[in-house]
Amino acid sequence: MSSMIYFGSIFFAKVIDNALNTTKTILIQRSRWLLAGIAVGISDFIYFWITKRVVSSDSMAAILVVSLAGGVGCALACLLSDKMSKDRTYVNVIMSDDLEAMMDFRDFLAKNHITNVASDSYTLDWDQKTITITAYAETKAESRLINKYIEESPLKFKRVIQKA
Repeated sequence: MSSMIYFGSIFFAKVIDNALNTTKTILIQRSRWLLAGIAVGISDFIYFWITKRVVSSDSMAAILVVSLAGGVGCALACLLSDKMSKDRTYVNVIMSDDLEAMMDFRDFLAKNHITNVASDSYTLDWDQKTITITAYAETKAESRLINKYIEESPLKFKRVIQKA
């Protein structure tokens, strides 16, 4: 029973250690240096506590438990970061030869309060004027609206998506 408690405690500690270490990296990327520093301090303390326990136990099972827990902690931090972070802005550049369809699409975006810019453009054969729309989807819901509109349209749209 005591070995289960031992393995459970080092597993849990390593999950927390790796979660904090991954969180530190995410915080640095978001310019949250003070919080990153706190995460490093706590993570280092846990790391040295685990290292002392594993080295003094001379157990391959303890090394395996700590290794598995490291992966779990990293995945946990990434999952939580993804769930808690703001939505990314996706820049959608949408083109079509059908001017009327593009005007309808622009009106759809305006009605749904999706930031967009319409600019004059021409068809591939240069004989007809149309518009190109750059739509800035700031939430997942806005991205889904744009996707649904394009999928349900009987017309062909050319679309390029960039992360902003």
